Amino acid sequence: MRASKILFLLFLLPIQIAFAQFTLTDTTFVNDNLVDSSLTTSADWKSEPGKLLLQTGENENLARNKSAYIVFRSRNLPVDTASRNANRLLDGSFFSPSFVQILSLNAGPGGEGTYIMIDLQAIRSVNRVKMWQLGFYPNGPTNLPTHLRVRAYTIYGGLDTLAMEKLVQVPENTFGITDDFFEKVVDIRFLKITVDVLDQVQSTVISEIQVFGKGYLPEGFYTSTVRDLGQPVNFSKVTWNAEKPEDTQISVRLRTGHTAKVDTNWSDWREDSATVSGTLLPVFEPRRYVQYQIRLGTQTLFTPKVEDISIHYDTKLVAQSTDASITPQYSTILTENIFTYKIVINKGSTDYSIDTIVIGTPTPSILNDVTINGVKVSYSVNTFSDRIIIALSSPITSTSTLEAKIKCTPFLGVNRFSSTLISKDAPGNPQRVDTKKSSGIEAWSVLTTDVPKKLLIDYRIAPNPFTPNGDGINDKTQLTFFLANIAEPRVLIGNQLRKLNIKIFDLTGRLIKNLYDSDARAAAFVAQNAIDWDGKDDNGKVVRPGVYIAQIVIDSDNGGEQSAKTITVVY
Repeated sequence: MRASKILFLLFLLPIQIAFAQFTLTDTTFVNDNLVDSSLTTSADWKSEPGKLLLQTGENENLARNKSAYIVFRSRNLPVDTASRNANRLLDGSFFSPSFVQILSLNAGPGGEGTYIMIDLQAIRSVNRVKMWQLGFYPNGPTNLPTHLRVRAYTIYGGLDTLAMEKLVQVPENTFGITDDFFEKVVDIRFLKITVDVLDQVQSTVISEIQVFGKGYLPEGFYTSTVRDLGQPVNFSKVTWNAEKPEDTQISVRLRTGHTAKVDTNWSDWREDSATVSGTLLPVFEPRRYVQYQIRLGTQTLFTPKVEDISIHYDTKLVAQSTDASITPQYSTILTENIFTYKIVINKGSTDYSIDTIVIGTPTPSILNDVTINGVKVSYSVNTFSDRIIIALSSPITSTSTLEAKIKCTPFLGVNRFSSTLISKDAPGNPQRVDTKKSSGIEAWSVLTTDVPKKLLIDYRIAPNPFTPNGDGINDKTQLTFFLANIAEPRVLIGNQLRKLNIKIFDLTGRLIKNLYDSDARAAAFVAQNAIDWDGKDDNGKVVRPGVYIAQIVIDSDNGGEQSAKTITVVY
């Protein structure tokens, strides 16, 4: 531990810095009273006093909830398809119907050599494997019949599935629970268990496979107790000092509230985490109380080590309180509408003035008008695909109500228009605007009606035909569409992505151009977000005049959707 930090041991110290800024700093993690143990898992702050790192995994099942598959050697398979799902062997359940069945030789001739491949999803130091016959479970009876056991098996391990080392071979097994320790600790990602012998009459039925080792656990969370800053504050950056080996991760997220006890009035954990020290997190503010959570991760044999963490804040506010809402709050999907976005701003006598308002837009939007207390005001605007930035000619210095008229086409089930206030006196520390919530829906959100079940909506190409001849007129065409119904917004439903692929083919089916190939969430691919094609192939050459096919494919759980339209290239 650095000498300069010895005085701060075991507590948080507010440090005043320039421009009324303060810092709340944890310089050590040895005080158990500063840890919320109910939200802390697999984190170690005792083995190296003053540092936070991952726990080691001697007693942790490294295979739990990872992935596995089984390759059957017999042509005859179990009738119950669920009993062929090897992921059931890693789910932590020892009871029916969580098992995998391998048929007997009578029912499945040629089944010897069937194997299970486990992907630990990271390199781990492994030295032990346990297998459980269906019927056996931890702390359960041990005098059960073992007729469903694995008769003989071999365990292999490797960094990939091609070059694997034999670690254990058991030519004859009589136990319902096998527990094999390796002669040495091996660094592997993949584990293969081959069933060498099957019974003539009885099936082999396995309920669980466990893998143990010596290295660090792949993920851990350290959560602080609720911290009292003494008064409502405006939060700024989160910084930390740490050792971070390659392929390890550190991220920090916050939640804030008005009360010392976390309740329904507290904000949720921020869906956005700081992965780089010095990140500004858009938490709800001003708030008096804060709680932080550090996530540590590794895909190697090493662990990150956090030495300290600091939460920077300002006691001088941009506004004492704010409240944003939008009307109408219900609108027909894919129908252009004009919405009134209102922010009620309560100012204190010492607050910073407000010069800029940023409104996040879930779909490309146009600002039509701005009023303050019902009077039109002068402003300049910068419009982007995901936000509108309003710079006021005269700053807001007293309690006011701002209204902005926004024209857009909502396409999500729930369309969130969050906002922040910025002062030129503290430009690096904007203040997030508050909003009320009813039945889980925030007042700054537009809910759409008549939502179609399709994922791909309103696919268009224009101009069509187009002329990529370099004369500056119709040299490119745009593909526009809406991608909907992919579990949005993330804060309410979840962060789900789908593979989106857009390709250009000629009429023979030959691939000409791969325009887009990436994961995507619900979005409006219109205006600035439209997909352009300049008439060139993957080699950068302009294609010949003719008719081409533009195909969009979006993956989904029900098999996905695709749509194709023709594009005509002329000169």
